[in-house]
Amino acid sequence: MIQTDDQMLLAQQCIANLRRILLDARKVHSRRDYALMAEPILLEVQQREQDIVEYLSGDLEQPLAS
Repeated sequence: MIQTDDQMLLAQQCIANLRRILLDARKVHSRRDYALMAEPILLEVQQREQDIVEYLSGDLEQPLAS
């Protein structure tokens, strides 16, 4: 669960790293092997993306000054 802007930014960096891993893996693995190894990574990406959406759509801790 993301609670701060810094944690959200870190989650975005982690997603980018996981995507790079998947892109590299597609180049060296067969379709079958890639599908098997990618599934848990893709689930992790989805979960982190969902955490980001929840954080960004949640209430702000401090109201904006008018």
